[in-house]
Amino acid sequence: MTPYLTAPNVELDRLVRQTPPGMMYWSGTSADPKAACGGCRHYGYDSVVRDDAGNALTTHKHPSSCALFHKHTEHHGKALPPVTLACKYFEAKQS
Repeated sequence: MTPYLTAPNVELDRLVRQTPPGMMYWSGTSADPKAACGGCRHYGYDSVVRDDAGNALTTHKHPSSCALFHKHTEHHGKALPPVTLACKYFEAKQS
């Protein structure tokens, strides 16, 4: 009897399991292995709702979502816990 593989690529399976929806890239792939999303300059952003003439109507806050995910997908990702292991696009917040 041949055993069936449930995770043919163990590393990819691990990345998929640890990456929450709304991240720009795989969680835990930052050059700094201890970096977390809460310390990234892309963590949290505001979006402006405009009318047809381009006038700002209101601002929506997304305090714990990834700004890069929004920029590249034009979708607001789910809120990420600040302790989520950072992705490869991690950039430390400026003091």
